[in-house]
Amino acid sequence: MPVFVCRVSDRNGKIDEVLRESVSEEPLARELSAQSLFVISVKELPQGVAGQPRGRRYSRAVVRELTDVLTLMLGSGLSLKDSLEVAQTVSRRGAGNELVTLLLEKIRKGSTFAGALESAGSSFPSVYRGLVRIGERIGSLDQVFARLSAYLGDEKRLKGRLCTALLYPAIVLSVAIMSAVLAVTLLFPRLHDIFSQIGPGMAGKVESLMSSLSVTFVAIAAVVLWSATMCACAARARKKGGPLAVRIDAFFLRVPLVASFLIQRELLNFTFAMETLTASGVSVDEALSEGAGATGNRALKQEILEIREKVMKGEHLSTAFSRSSLFPPRVARWMGIGERVGHVEKVFGQLRAYYQQEVEKWIHRLMTLIEPALIVVLGLLIILFVVFFIVPIFSLYGNVL
Repeated sequence: MPVFVCRVSDRNGKIDEVLRESVSEEPLARELSAQSLFVISVKELPQGVAGQPRGRRYSRAVVRELTDVLTLMLGSGLSLKDSLEVAQTVSRRGAGNELVTLLLEKIRKGSTFAGALESAGSSFPSVYRGLVRIGERIGSLDQVFARLSAYLGDEKRLKGRLCTALLYPAIVLSVAIMSAVLAVTLLFPRLHDIFSQIGPGMAGKVESLMSSLSVTFVAIAAVVLWSATMCACAARARKKGGPLAVRIDAFFLRVPLVASFLIQRELLNFTFAMETLTASGVSVDEALSEGAGATGNRALKQEILEIREKVMKGEHLSTAFSRSSLFPPRVARWMGIGERVGHVEKVFGQLRAYYQQEVEKWIHRLMTLIEPALIVVLGLLIILFVVFFIVPIFSLYGNVL
């Protein structure tokens, strides 16, 4: 996502420079305005320039460990600075110590913790930085870190289950592909030598068979290479940001089978952020601005910012969500309930729990269906191997006999 350096002024006239990620300048200006910051100038930083938070990326395990330590320290009544100093003694070497040292150095220089997190670049998710920024402002960092610790723990568990579900078919398909490659490179030349000793006519038939099989494998390889190239180009365009990145993300939200999981996963992140923010007393319009950063899909993020604009113009939250083509009708219905009872934060909690269950159900269904689907795929591969290889070989043997 593009990174912008923003020169801003607060209500007291203090001028500062901040680095922020955003789809474009317009939603960034709205976000800063919601935080009572007046924009003086905005400039997009090119990829890889000095000062842009694109340096070393710390692993999610390092971030999770730091979050757990800070949750324990802050919950014990220690200040943020003291908690970081304790964390520095716990992690005396490695990436964890490097990250804590970086954050502690920024804090000692007078930076806010949210500003210190910005210096670590994309190591911390947008929702993480947004919640910390809100937590510092309302003085509830201990509660924010408790929620972030639970959030990262659930994320790790879901990713672990998904990786476990995909590992077995990946191994089996890799072995099948390697076997096919070995058959083409080692077995086919050997057959050619055997049949060439029988006569030139048989050798010609073997060469014809090998040519047809080679064309088939080359075609399959070309399709795979084309698909990989298209995915790489899409990933590169998405990384640069802009309107094309938004269209790419919107396309993924409409891909059959994949779209349902992507939407549920993004809504889980969004509702978690909204639940935490609204429960902390943050207004709905400001929570929408911060909650948009919790989603990794740019199309969905842009949709959330548009919903925020409608809410700020006086439209009901449920009405704004109902007019969205990306959000399921369930969200609008629950927003209507929350508006009637006056507890929108509880509604976001209900939606967060619902989408967490849906994501877990999707992964469970995937794990249940992988084995029969894998059997079908391997069966098709065996049938193709028999039709295109075994049957022609037996035909050649029949001609010899």
